[in-house]
Amino acid sequence: MRRTARRTDARAATAVRRSAGPSLAGMPNSRGWPVSRSPSRSLSRPQAPAAAAMWMCCRCPMGCWRPGSKAGLTAHSRWWRTPWRRPISSASWPRAVKQGCIVRPRRLFPPLLRSPVLPAALLMLFLAAGCAPSPEANVLGYLLAERLGTLSPGATTAPPGSMAGVVQHGGAPLAGATVVVAERNGTPHTAVSDAAGRYRIDGIPPGQYVPAAVAPGYEETVPRGWFGIPQLVTITSTGVSAAPPLELEPHIAQPLPEPLAAGVALSVTAVYSAATNFPPGAQADITAFQFTYNGATVDSLRLYLPRGLPPDARLPLLLMVYPTTADNWWPVSVGFASQGYALVALSPIAARGVDIDGHAQDARVAFHLAQSGSLSPHIAPGKAVALGGSFSSPILHRLLRDERDRIAGWVTVGGISNAFAGAADYYAGLLEMPPAYEYAVPALGPPNLYPLALLRYSPVYTAASLPPTMIIHTAADRIARIEQAYQLETALRAAGVPVEVFYYQDVSHYLQIGDDLTEAGAEMFYRILDFARRVQAAE
Repeated sequence: MRRTARRTDARAATAVRRSAGPSLAGMPNSRGWPVSRSPSRSLSRPQAPAAAAMWMCCRCPMGCWRPGSKAGLTAHSRWWRTPWRRPISSASWPRAVKQGCIVRPRRLFPPLLRSPVLPAALLMLFLAAGCAPSPEANVLGYLLAERLGTLSPGATTAPPGSMAGVVQHGGAPLAGATVVVAERNGTPHTAVSDAAGRYRIDGIPPGQYVPAAVAPGYEETVPRGWFGIPQLVTITSTGVSAAPPLELEPHIAQPLPEPLAAGVALSVTAVYSAATNFPPGAQADITAFQFTYNGATVDSLRLYLPRGLPPDARLPLLLMVYPTTADNWWPVSVGFASQGYALVALSPIAARGVDIDGHAQDARVAFHLAQSGSLSPHIAPGKAVALGGSFSSPILHRLLRDERDRIAGWVTVGGISNAFAGAADYYAGLLEMPPAYEYAVPALGPPNLYPLALLRYSPVYTAASLPPTMIIHTAADRIARIEQAYQLETALRAAGVPVEVFYYQDVSHYLQIGDDLTEAGAEMFYRILDFARRVQAAE
């Protein structure tokens, strides 16, 4: 009787654990494996590689299971506060199990986990499924390749080969398009199409690649075959491989709801004031907003205005897209607002993950809300100046595709300009990534097979479409190396775009204002102010 009672109690406890708490689909457990929200037990535990790959590709990103207790739920919540939060380490695995996480990654087709054919098998299954792996599956593939020692292709003595093809639009040749072929470690090889739309890229190591192309005013593209599957091009030593035609389509801005404030359910969540020590006496009134757009709630929108504004005051607009939580940057926002600006700040939300266009559309909604007067009547009509840094610089680049005529200039501080080169630095161990971004690069996928994600994070290839630009970077940067700034500067000058640079020797990856203010930070602040005033006055 006692044994039966214990068994009954255990079943009841299991039932309670399975039913308690919200769904955590996509959140990783102690080994970085997300948990499934599927009510079907048979689907949440794939029994065959094909089913697992389809599940990872098109449903639950990595086919794992549920947390088993409130303690486990808390662990997952801590992981998910910001995009790409570092998973619990393998050393913490036993502790996570004790906390109640049901950790079973070794049960996912264990014979294949010990086989070097797994990455290739998963790739073929993803291609057969007709969809690219999710960011979570990309990270899984990276971790597996790292574990199996197949991450680096190793040195090769075989002579390189070449790729040749044509870029077109509507069947007609398109000149001035950039074609990128990236190695597995991200190293890019590029060419620009000529008047006949033709290009040739030399020096490519033998292997299989998916080429990608982009041009100012056009969407990024890769060659696609049946069912929209990207087409591989095999490069042979000393040979010239013909690539399928690359067909570019014009970029068309996504329409926004009308009226916008009502369409995105704009609401005020808080009103308060703040002061900072730089510039001396800096104070601002702050209004916090949230809105809902494209299935997600954006609660990071903030408006900063100088304190004590008269009712008829109208101030020029600064749009600041921060790479991390906007509220953590309040001294910077207060400092700029105190100098006579309406500063609208926004930061990426975790729900978008590595979807750069999703983040850019959120910023675009915030920008239109500001310019329409929905945030405050104190925002003057006219062109704005946009500011961003690090991860948010390519977000602003995507925003500028749609709003080029409304923005007088932009500033990028420690920004990413070429994600392919950044990936090469990452895989070479040259970067010191913050824990929150440790797997951001692998989440974009293998560069040689899925180049589109990295191309979208690479403003350098469409620099000709950018407005007047100010580039700020430190030689001490180990998150986005200063070579990122050099490449963007070179591309802007070649395209004839006005560009100003401020390169300095300091320890900071970001603009520092507050208790950690440096001389370089103060100079940077006043240089940005001067640039903003000049480009807005020129309009």
